Amino acid sequence: MVLASLAFLAAAWFGTGFQSEDEFYQVISVAQLLRGEAAASDMLMDHHAHWRGMLLPVIAAGVFEVSAWIGLKDPFTLALILRLLTAALAIGVLRDLGRVVKPSLRTENHQALDALNWFLWFVPILLMRFTGEAWSALLFARGLALLLEERPRSPWAIGACWGVAVIVRPAAAVLPITAWLWALLVKKESRARLMRIIGGGATAIAAGTVLDSLCYGAPTMPLLNYFLAALSGQENARFMSLAWYQHGLFIIKYATPPVGALLITALGVLIALDRKHMLVWLLLPFLLAHSVMPIKEPRFLYPLAVLMPWLLVAAWDALCRRWPEVMQRRIWMQMLFPFATVNLLALIVATATPAGNGRIRLAQAIHERFSEKPVHIDLLGDWRQNIPAFYLSGGSTEVFTDRILADKDKPIHLVIASESRGLDGVTNLERIAVGAPAWTHRFLRWFALEDGYDPLVLYRLNSGVIGH
Repeated sequence: MVLASLAFLAAAWFGTGFQSEDEFYQVISVAQLLRGEAAASDMLMDHHAHWRGMLLPVIAAGVFEVSAWIGLKDPFTLALILRLLTAALAIGVLRDLGRVVKPSLRTENHQALDALNWFLWFVPILLMRFTGEAWSALLFARGLALLLEERPRSPWAIGACWGVAVIVRPAAAVLPITAWLWALLVKKESRARLMRIIGGGATAIAAGTVLDSLCYGAPTMPLLNYFLAALSGQENARFMSLAWYQHGLFIIKYATPPVGALLITALGVLIALDRKHMLVWLLLPFLLAHSVMPIKEPRFLYPLAVLMPWLLVAAWDALCRRWPEVMQRRIWMQMLFPFATVNLLALIVATATPAGNGRIRLAQAIHERFSEKPVHIDLLGDWRQNIPAFYLSGGSTEVFTDRILADKDKPIHLVIASESRGLDGVTNLERIAVGAPAWTHRFLRWFALEDGYDPLVLYRLNSGVIGH
């Protein structure tokens, strides 16, 4: 547990920034609105359309209020506290889930489950983020652990966990629905107990609706609004449609090709050898449902991260049960060594690398160097270089431009540009920071594959006029 806690702590400590726009604009930005630190006009259309539940923004706003009361106002510290809060929840949930699934595995595979629960590289990286994807995964897994307990636990608590999971990430609703069906059709739970699970979920959703209505200032049901927008295509219209098999490619690429291939193989093994296994009931419908959806992003798969260690060990366990003599051969362990090496390297690199494209790491460098002084930033690129005002000192400005002009009225004049622009040789520009540690660049360039890897660099304009 000590090493596990250190892994999650390190991931939270170095995981500055956000991996997707929703992580900031659907949570922290809304929390600022609730505290009177942002205007409603600054919110995304999702907020104005009442598509998003307010639970996570309310928690974030509460954390910010308590932090301000004890004198913590630094935005980077506030975001870190949110990550640490999620990491603590993840450690507890993974511990409990691992404990209840071990009886279904051979004793010799218990240690493998523990190791993967804590150190499968993307588990601490994804499950310490204060996002709807991470919280839906953890809340669902907590309810799942209660469902699988040998001694029956409160069905209302199971439903409540699942209901809140759906509130924070509506698209994750497939998981509790299929878990409930598994309990009905495979585990043969009593109908009375199953109905109480539904009652717990309905109660949680009703409470979330009341909270949403209070925060939005009018009676509303974001969960219903979200599903109606998805069904009508209003939500999908903002994104590019991708092929049905795209999520499979995402798994292969973003989990790293060796680990991704192992995950897909593990699911195939369970489907072939143990079709009634709960993981088959959970993962297959989830993947099929998201394959049918026209829009596809890697983050849509993040709620599955909490189940992936169990999937790998369950598949291995199924093979051991079917062919015990073959699976005891040492050659199998030798074949798995390359996967373990890739996983360890990925864990180290991902832990040390800030989230997203590193722009918030650049904001942190600005804060460390210039403290509370307002700065002006020229952005030589697209909207993905923009730094939210939350991370900048009051009075700071940003502008997208193709030409940098020195201005004496801007004593702290900064520039953010991609490394490929080759601005290091410009005399008047002083390199201050890069979006990720230099030693990770080689690995990140390899991992980016066809996307390419072009880190952001922060410069200070000292004097003169630069044409670019």
